[in-house]
This record gives sequence, structure tokens and C-alpha cells, in this order.
Amino acid sequence: MSRVTLRDVARKAGLSVTQVSRALNDHDDVAEATKVLARRVADELGYAPNRDAQRLRDPGMRSGSIGVFLPSDTLRFSDPFFGDLLSATAVAASRHGLQLQLATPGTEGADLVEPYRDAVRQRRVDGFVLVRTLIEDPRVTFLHGAGAPFVTFGRPEADGAYTAVDTDGDAYVPAISHLIDHGHRKIVCLAEPPQFAVSARRLESLQRALGAADLDPSQVDLHVTGFHEDDGMHTALEVLSAPDRPSAVVALNDLLALGVLRAAEKLQLDVPGDLSVIGFDDIAAARLVNPPLTTISQSATDVGTALIETLVPRIESRSRDHVEHLIPSTLVVRGSTGPARI
Repeated sequence: MSRVTLRDVARKAGLSVTQVSRALNDHDDVAEATKVLARRVADELGYAPNRDAQRLRDPGMRSGSIGVFLPSDTLRFSDPFFGDLLSATAVAASRHGLQLQLATPGTEGADLVEPYRDAVRQRRVDGFVLVRTLIEDPRVTFLHGAGAPFVTFGRPEADGAYTAVDTDGDAYVPAISHLIDHGHRKIVCLAEPPQFAVSARRLESLQRALGAADLDPSQVDLHVTGFHEDDGMHTALEVLSAPDRPSAVVALNDLLALGVLRAAEKLQLDVPGDLSVIGFDDIAAARLVNPPLTTISQSATDVGTALIETLVPRIESRSRDHVEHLIPSTLVVRGSTGPARI
């Protein structure tokens, strides 16, 4: 069945195409009776406006919203880093007259793409910010194919041009140098699930830093766990209870590192005397724990702002250029690291 067009409505209503268009868009210079007639005939014929074409002609037809769909099984609103990131994203969006449209669609056993497919079909948003991006992410493939503007936090391995915000590739170099300078050689890494792009890139950065320090990455014990403090604590309890425990633990986020500190306390290990701990993100809690956490500081505000500032030009120009924005990081040395006991 062919799509009902504006011309079909105009023909049945006995009006011009211009009259029908202005009537359906509720222009003030159109008589109310004409508006009623145009709407009735449009409903009878099942006419639906071509929003894509309208938006291309008139930026004023945009929704003024950016879609952020948060996977509820891996991301919590209580996560400090992502809470700060979302706040910064909302502030940056508002500077462009845009608002965030947040949703937490279920992901367990569900089609990751479906919420995006619905949003594109219904034109509820003008673009998307993708978080918890997967290395092989079907959302990226779909949105790129649909020509929808989007930006990812974390670089996926995807064909075609896309925009991504990610960690500086040398983020771990000063952290590993700091541990080496303090005599640490037996190091354990607590990693987030590596199928997620941010996690994978951080792990790549860590391995690059180990190589630069002439440490064989294969000799550094890697333990894949979850994202949260409890995950770090449970994994660290196992690792630190082993006879040949490490002298240092590098966690790929601060929540995991805080879990390591809890495990050390349960096992009556002194930090940093018996164990040095390094995190990543520099969330507020990193400064408040005892001892304060040495961490790689990556500003959530900078990440959230960069996501919007790289997305908005794509919305406005429909550009499909490849853009990669790397967020700089710095090592913040606090009380959780010290000399290794040799």
C-alpha cells in the first residue's frame, strides 16, 4: 500500500497543498474551519507527516531532545562518575537549548537496538549519547545505518564514521611508573568486563604502560570482575587471601578500588604498608576514604561536556565525519600507595 501524501489530502479536501500544510501545522493565518477540514481528511486517509523531510527543511521542527538510554543491569544512577557525567551532559545540552531524554529500557534478554529503533522511527530525539558502549555494538551499527546523529563514550570497533569520546591512551603510564619507582613488581589488575569499550580501552592503556616500563603484561595477573564496589571487594578478598599475594592492585575504576580497600581492611592488611591501591576516575569518595585513594583523575565534567560538544555539530550539519575526542588524565597521588615491602 502506497504512503498517503500531503497532495492526496489536499485533493480530497478540495484545498491546495500549501493550505493543507499550513492548516496541519496550525498556522495563525489559516481559518479554523480549514484546519478542522484538513485534520479530518488527514485522519480519514491515515496521513502521517514525513518528519524527516520537515526537519531537513526546517530546523525548528527538531524535538530539542537528546536521547540517553541507560542499561539498568550495568549502570546505576547512584554511580558517582556517571552521576557527574550525566549532570555535565545536561548542563552542556542546555547551553544549546537541548534537554536530555533519559530512559532505562530493560536489557536482560532484550534487543539492545529496539529502544533506538523506536526513537528514530517516532523522531522523539534529535541525536543520541551512548554509554556502556560495547566493543561490538549493534546500536552503533543501527544508528550509523539510519543516519541518526550519535556519540559514544568509549570507542567501539565498528565500520563507518562515528564520533567517540574516550580515555587518553597513555593514562596509565604515570601510574605504573609510580608503582615501579616504589619497588612494586607483583601487580594485580581488577578489570571491568572487557566487552565494554571504555573498559577495553583502559585495559589497552594499562598494557601499553606495562610494556613501556619493561614489564611483561602477561606476568600481571588480570582478574575480570564487575563495575561496582562489592565486585571489587569480593574479587580482592580472593586475590589477597592467596599465599603469594600482590604488593599492588590497579583497579580500572574507583569503585573497584574502594572495594579493594574494604577487602584489605577485612583481612587486616595495612594500606599502603602491605598493599598499594590505585583507582581510576577520581570520584569524590576517593578523597574521603582512609587512606585517601591514589587514582587517575579523568574529569566526568569534561567527558559529559565533550559528548555534547561533539554531538551538536552532527545534529546541526548531519555530518558523518569520524571524530575522536580523547580526555586527558592525570595521576593524583594520595595515601593508598607507598613503597613495596621487599
